[in-house]
Amino acid sequence: MKIDRVEAIHLRLPEVREVADGTQDVLLVRLHAEDGTTGLGEVVSCSYVARAVVESPRSAPFRHGLAAIITGMEINDAAGIDAAMIEGTAWYGPGGIARHAMSGVDMALWDLRGKIAGVPVRRLLRADAADRVPAYASVLWPDTPEQLGPSASSFVDAGYRFVKYGWGPMGADATLDEELVAAARQALGDVALMVDAGRAWDAATAIERAGSFAAYDIAWLEEALHPYDFDGHRHLCAESAVPIAGGEAITLMEEYEQLLATGLHFVQPDLGRVGGISYGQRLAERSLEVGCRPVPHAFGTGVLLAASAQWTAASPDPLTEFTRAPSPLARDLVRHTMDFREGHLHLDDTPGLGVELVDDIVARYRV
Repeated sequence: MKIDRVEAIHLRLPEVREVADGTQDVLLVRLHAEDGTTGLGEVVSCSYVARAVVESPRSAPFRHGLAAIITGMEINDAAGIDAAMIEGTAWYGPGGIARHAMSGVDMALWDLRGKIAGVPVRRLLRADAADRVPAYASVLWPDTPEQLGPSASSFVDAGYRFVKYGWGPMGADATLDEELVAAARQALGDVALMVDAGRAWDAATAIERAGSFAAYDIAWLEEALHPYDFDGHRHLCAESAVPIAGGEAITLMEEYEQLLATGLHFVQPDLGRVGGISYGQRLAERSLEVGCRPVPHAFGTGVLLAASAQWTAASPDPLTEFTRAPSPLARDLVRHTMDFREGHLHLDDTPGLGVELVDDIVARYRV
């Protein structure tokens, strides 16, 4: 069966604030098969630029839009589609915006293939994939430690066993940083706490912060350094008093090889950036070979959440990020067949990713 049409769906809130919340402005890719079956994927990037990469018509060699490249190709020709997208975008690739846009296409292809085969995506990845996935609540740090209580209590009451706070005011002031972590630990009790620093420091500062955070029993320190500071990561991973996580911003396997070589403890590919589920699988296999646990970065819509849950369900030690951002694009855009309870996303046997768009939300926010 062939790809009949490729659709870019750009959604944006009326007011977009300059904060680390990618659920305010998002890009989805919807593939239409010849028989009318559709598949959904998500691109985590600058939506306006990525949309152009999807929709641009054919041009001179190696600089085409993805829709023009893959329309008419066989849905199950995974290797052929991948090669065609790489060659067709070579003038402005191989990483960066081209790879981000390819991610949405690849994710949508897995959704289509699952629907055509009549099985959930995780069963295509591994026959005995898990039917439930631990999920950690993920939100931004509030401005002050005093504001942590209500959100932390809501997560504990909802049954989360892991919670991550990130970005916000974290990074500029050592005293405030520790006060935030201390307040989160007190409010969460025995619930595991992850800290996302938002690329705030150099290696020496990150090592100092890791030492001060160790008293609060954090599960990991995430994105402490610039994503391409591989030397800094090497020092940090060797000297940190807490486990180190990172990798959400990079895209190419060559870059991940450098990051994995630093001794990283948790690698966090974003399936909306690395090339979709296909490249996520390659990275997971490689990271496990070197003793690094893959956990998806998934601060997006319910499409990215569904893909991340299906992908991690096929790993030996699943865990996924669960965005709790207040944006309606994070909360209301999709209907999915996953059910969160007792700290886990419970997955059923709905074919594909098990996710559908809510038409009213699409109509309200579509650009």
